[in-house]
Amino acid sequence: MSKATIATFLLALLPLAASAQQACPQLPPDSGLQWDVQPGNGFRVCRAVDPEGRQVFGVMLTSKPTLNPRRRNREEEAVIAGREVHWYRPEVATAAGGERRVTVVELDDDYYAQIWIDAPDRLQLRQAMNVAEHLAFR
Repeated sequence: MSKATIATFLLALLPLAASAQQACPQLPPDSGLQWDVQPGNGFRVCRAVDPEGRQVFGVMLTSKPTLNPRRRNREEEAVIAGREVHWYRPEVATAAGGERRVTVVELDDDYYAQIWIDAPDRLQLRQAMNVAEHLAFR
């Protein structure tokens, strides 16, 4: 095999390696959720949906975070993927009775998980946060 053929083969594998790095995290086995995945250019959106198809929370995997939460909006502390994080109340207004949270987790150099939750009430918010806090990133 020539050097040019080997180089062509290795270059063809680069997109596969990048997409593998951005695979959705593993959901806890007892969550009852599954991923609805939407790949994008340089990012991947993973929506955790329940058996009825309702989104419980979402994760965007990217090389640069697009979210810069404000310290004054800090709410709960958590540990996700072994990293200490804070859940934030987003700046965007919510519908009456709704609960929202967002966080950013730096997983590796140039690899981030942005997680968001839109829950109808405080109980469902806490349940979604619990599942998100037990995600297994690869």
